[in-house]
Amino acid sequence: MGIAKCPYDPTDNSTAVWVEKGNPGDLPGLYSGTNAEFTKADTVIFRTDLHNLTTGRKEYSFKRTLKYDSKWLDKPNFVGSFDIGEFVLFFFRETAVEYINCGKSVYSRVARVCKKDTGGKNILSQNWATYLKARLNCSIPGEFPFYFNEIQSIYKVPGDDTKFYGTFTTSTNGLMGSAICSFTLPDIQAAFNGKFKEQASSSSAWLPVLFSRVPEPRPGTCVNDTETLPDTVLNFIRSHPLMDSAVMHENEKPVFFKRDVFFTRLVVDKIRVDIGGAFIDYTVYYAGTNDGRVHKIVEWTKDSSEGSSSILLDVFDVTPGEPIQVMAISKEHKALYVASDHRVKQVDLVMCNRRYDNCLRCVHDPYCGWDKDTNVCKPYSPGLLQDVSNSTIDVCDSSVVKKKMIVTWGQSLHLGCFLKMPAVLASQTITWYHYSKEKGRYKIQYNPEKYIETSEHGLVIISVTEADAGRYDCWMGASLLCSYNVTVDAHRCSPPAKSNDYQKIYSDWCHEFEKYKSAMKTWERKQAQCGSRQNTSNQNSHPNEIRPLV
Repeated sequence: MGIAKCPYDPTDNSTAVWVEKGNPGDLPGLYSGTNAEFTKADTVIFRTDLHNLTTGRKEYSFKRTLKYDSKWLDKPNFVGSFDIGEFVLFFFRETAVEYINCGKSVYSRVARVCKKDTGGKNILSQNWATYLKARLNCSIPGEFPFYFNEIQSIYKVPGDDTKFYGTFTTSTNGLMGSAICSFTLPDIQAAFNGKFKEQASSSSAWLPVLFSRVPEPRPGTCVNDTETLPDTVLNFIRSHPLMDSAVMHENEKPVFFKRDVFFTRLVVDKIRVDIGGAFIDYTVYYAGTNDGRVHKIVEWTKDSSEGSSSILLDVFDVTPGEPIQVMAISKEHKALYVASDHRVKQVDLVMCNRRYDNCLRCVHDPYCGWDKDTNVCKPYSPGLLQDVSNSTIDVCDSSVVKKKMIVTWGQSLHLGCFLKMPAVLASQTITWYHYSKEKGRYKIQYNPEKYIETSEHGLVIISVTEADAGRYDCWMGASLLCSYNVTVDAHRCSPPAKSNDYQKIYSDWCHEFEKYKSAMKTWERKQAQCGSRQNTSNQNSHPNEIRPLV
């Protein structure tokens, strides 16, 4: 019962979509892309028999792709299928038959069949009479484009049938890289309305077919009854399922690409934000990886002539060490659901104050806005600061907290903006500047004797003197991250002049010493508690214990 509906191997990449309307007789049916044999030799795009729901009688027989024909399908891995208008679209990657004379390569494809397809009368009687496929192009543009040839997942925003979003990777045998590309339905239809591709002989190159050689009605066009199609059309589509032109990605560039990462799944959220009465649309991408992380990317369009721009907002470690297999998004619960083979997790879409502790990161997230009165990142509402596109460089300058520090002459001082540098900012250039009375504003040059840069891009000043007093600003690009006003107390190093000064300093040191003693006792007590808990846990644990799913 499940042949050609689901695979024999659960690890196979398969897809299926239930189509209610538009089929022959307007009867519902299941469309699938999967393996129809245990040996995986017969991969198929399939529609089940269509039955009358009232009588249970079979009205129309199943339809499938041509068996063992590499021009139709060649070892495909299906990633998605959608019911779009009068067609069903299938997205997959397969061995590129048009490249076989130059070597072996994998291309991404989109294929379509008409929902009313009932096959031919004599030719293709059990097969699709409207099956076409075209290459999907996801590449970095240039004189010699860099291609991400292997589609890994595809996503369509519910209710929007005009755009598709996919994750693409390079071959796993070479340098690893991933990209996100978007495709519009008009561009897909344009490829299917273009020229066909053919190979005259096994040693010939694949070339476009002249329009004058294409029979009428045009192969692949939806008609009320495909059994009435002439044999010339059926023979042509049997040998010419491949289109010549590839489907170009939107804006002629990927939404986002990154090396040394493997995107496995993708979901997309669209939001509209009111900025001073002007509504701006943002597209937020959540791309899962094979090591359990989720990359959050936002895309926007300033002007139709300028195209789109995007930035990486955040990286979540959701299922550490486990490839992300499934992702879903819930607008109702404002949550992202992520699953690996061993766990399912829920991630809130709006994590403003829990994720961002400074204005600069907060204003780049379209879900959030910075409250300059309370210096807190909040879910966005009109009146809060937001600058996703980074069009206002100094938007956060007034919200940067100016910290004051009084240090003793000769001590070492640590200045920093982050307790832990966010992964998305690790590649950014961080620069420290010092404003002093003698030199004015100058850039800090790191050296081991005086200035040391920490792993979190903080600044350590060795053996502070009066010359080190003044303001220190930390900049990331053209944006101010944090600022310190440092005062050097050189008088504490000189002997007190009066007995009262001696008593005060002695009292201060005694008070500090008591605080250190109290803190040490608290730490020792907690350390002992942790040790006892660890011993109890080790005694109660069993080597074959099954841990519950998270």
